[in-house]
Amino acid sequence: MCALRGLIESTMSKCILRVAKITSQGSATGKTEHNYRLAQVPNADPQRQHLNREYLNEGEKNIWMLAIERIEQAGVKTPRKDAVRGMEFLITASPDAFQRDSAGMVQDDYRNTTWVADNLNFLKQTYGANLVAFTLHQDEKTPHIHAVVVPITVDGRLSAKELFNPKTLKSLQTDYAKVMSKYGFERGIEGSRARHQTMKQIYGAQQQTQQGIENDLQPLQATDDPLTIDKPGTLDLLNLERWRQQQEAKINAEYSRKLGEALKVAQKAQGIAVANATAAEQVKVLRQRLNTSEGLKQANYEKLLKAQKANTTLQAGYDRVVVLTDENRVKKEWLTKLADAVRSKSLPQMEKDFRESLKDLQSLAQFQERLQGKGYKFFPPTDIRYVVHPETAVRIDLTKAQVDGQPLVSSIKAAISQTNERVRQEEIARAAKVAKKAQEEEAIRKANQQKPTVAPKVGKTKGYTRSR
Repeated sequence: MCALRGLIESTMSKCILRVAKITSQGSATGKTEHNYRLAQVPNADPQRQHLNREYLNEGEKNIWMLAIERIEQAGVKTPRKDAVRGMEFLITASPDAFQRDSAGMVQDDYRNTTWVADNLNFLKQTYGANLVAFTLHQDEKTPHIHAVVVPITVDGRLSAKELFNPKTLKSLQTDYAKVMSKYGFERGIEGSRARHQTMKQIYGAQQQTQQGIENDLQPLQATDDPLTIDKPGTLDLLNLERWRQQQEAKINAEYSRKLGEALKVAQKAQGIAVANATAAEQVKVLRQRLNTSEGLKQANYEKLLKAQKANTTLQAGYDRVVVLTDENRVKKEWLTKLADAVRSKSLPQMEKDFRESLKDLQSLAQFQERLQGKGYKFFPPTDIRYVVHPETAVRIDLTKAQVDGQPLVSSIKAAISQTNERVRQEEIARAAKVAKKAQEEEAIRKANQQKPTVAPKVGKTKGYTRSR
């Protein structure tokens, strides 16, 4: 009873039974090597391997050979090459159902418990002689059972589709939950759309190194350093509203990135908590991450207030520039020279974006959509003439702009024409291919019609003698 104590006390745990097809000899060999530890298993403890036990396949034969022997014994006709020879069951319970030591390893030995016996009897009663292997593993984090069933029907056919379909699997889960209810286990939500991980995915999650898990679970440290706010340049003084919007966008983007990072790692921590059965400690880490995210939100709100305060201060600076310009204390030529410098820096990038937007172009609207996707703006809305760079606000007259020394308008027309011509040529080639195939089929049909008909040979009649 000691071994069952952890199971009985767990009233919220789930009973777990999952089924997967064994579709090839290679797959069966891999499962054989894993189940009987003929190959290295990274997530298994060699010092606990003696706690494993096979209850049916005592000779530890290859699973594929077991299936073939059972198929021959049942008198099944030669199965198709692609027929499913076996179904592997993975049977266990929620990780928190098992009592563990400080290192997270299960304390008890389940080899001779009623839990294992009830699982074995359930599969025997359900599948009879088709159950060919039943293996208990206790050298991994959570005790679990691998069982193999050959899908032979009552009337002697090999049919996994008939024995393991949505309807029968639903009944299987319900019946199994009834057997396990005496241990305080309950069935998963019936009809749930939750997707189970495959056995391969489960092993992959368990094979993460302890160091990797610790790195993943390190809580995000909320920094007290404020987000960097760019100081406004001279041109920003002429358009402080745009500068303020840029700084707000930067703060929001940084907050969204860090919040998304926190939630992503938190979800991973939750998954590892289930896979590695150290839920209590890791749920604590998860809560710490979520609390950190809330703190991050508050911190960024405070930074936004600082940015707004800075904007108010700079508004006064903007007014001062206007006054100085009006009083000729700041020369207009200097402002013009500065604007030209910004423009010359932006033009190469704009020309590059124009060139990329011309590739495989089908219409002027498509050209506009591509640039808008990069952040460019067009105006006026009704009769578009100007395009504005998203960062520097440099404005280009589309009727005068050039790409590779050619007028942009002409380049747009040429690109659209080339794309349309290419599409037309592709359609012509496709039609010619179809016509050629039709001609070949017609020639074959006529050739078959012109073949001479060969009269059947008449054999001699046995038992008849011609009289003389």
